[in-house]
Amino acid sequence: MSFARRLLQWFDGSRRDLPWRRTRDPWPILVSEIMLQQTRVEAVRAHYERFLRRYPAPADLAAATDDELLTAWRGLGYYRRARLLREAARRIAGEHGGRVPAEPAALGELPGIGAYTLGAIASIAFLHPLPAIDGNVERVVARHRGIEAEIRSAAAREQVRAAVEGWLDRTRPGDFNQALMELGAVLCTPRAPACERCPVGADCLARARGLALALPVRRPRRATVDVEARVAFAMRRGAALGLRVPAGEPNAGQVDLPGAGVLVSAAAAGLPAVLQERFAARLEIGPVLASVAHAITHHRIRLHAHAAVVRTRGRLEWFPLDDATPWSTPARKLFRRLLPADGRSQA
Repeated sequence: MSFARRLLQWFDGSRRDLPWRRTRDPWPILVSEIMLQQTRVEAVRAHYERFLRRYPAPADLAAATDDELLTAWRGLGYYRRARLLREAARRIAGEHGGRVPAEPAALGELPGIGAYTLGAIASIAFLHPLPAIDGNVERVVARHRGIEAEIRSAAAREQVRAAVEGWLDRTRPGDFNQALMELGAVLCTPRAPACERCPVGADCLARARGLALALPVRRPRRATVDVEARVAFAMRRGAALGLRVPAGEPNAGQVDLPGAGVLVSAAAAGLPAVLQERFAARLEIGPVLASVAHAITHHRIRLHAHAAVVRTRGRLEWFPLDDATPWSTPARKLFRRLLPADGRSQA
């Protein structure tokens, strides 16, 4: 029995019931694939249907303001994806009559659509026989074919792509791509592969050689950077003092509490000078009111909120604590520590 047939037979009986698998409408499929980039399935599941209720068609998202977009995307992280998705929606609405283009060449020109996303959408929504290669697929192929080259090297990428293209079922390309990703997500996992239950394990070279845990070969992870960041916390009539995070900084476009930046370690004694320099604001800084942990890429952040009295707010503004204000995730974590539930509607 061929690789594809064994894999699809397993997938037909074992696939997870995920909301984006219940449709062939290209728009929800496109939305789900953008959401799934660098994000766990369970996190996407919680937001996908809510997002589509708000933006059921490309034209709806194309008309969204920055704040509406950031609020709707809240909880998914990597907010650049949200802006690229809106740009894709605007292109679809303006150049393709409001319909996701079916041809791979046109689909690949949309903002935010890379090689993996193109293959996934084209195969699932339009049945084009294109591979969709993500991290799960790389791991499955590296193990099955015994690829010992570093998985992101040109040689390994070429071997992975050749294997997937050779296996790809031309009559069910979307199901095949999803099945291969599913295999990596639920059985051929990074640390505890269930080789004994694998539908294609009989001819897996890593299993035969006892190399499952050693493959794929990856470069060493970047060293973790510890950050002790500090912000000022001041409130007035249900609003907190904050800033629009400028382009080029983490959480750009969102609203954050004022400080040196979420990736910048700072001493409490230096916070007033930082606020004066960055925002022309004069604040008296008091003790720490709350601290939370946060992570951005390889940075492990301990964020401290200091009580503050505003003398001159400079370029800072008062932002309400409501659902319409796109407060950053670190700020909302602090609000949950600082404020009672009836004093905040969205933290």
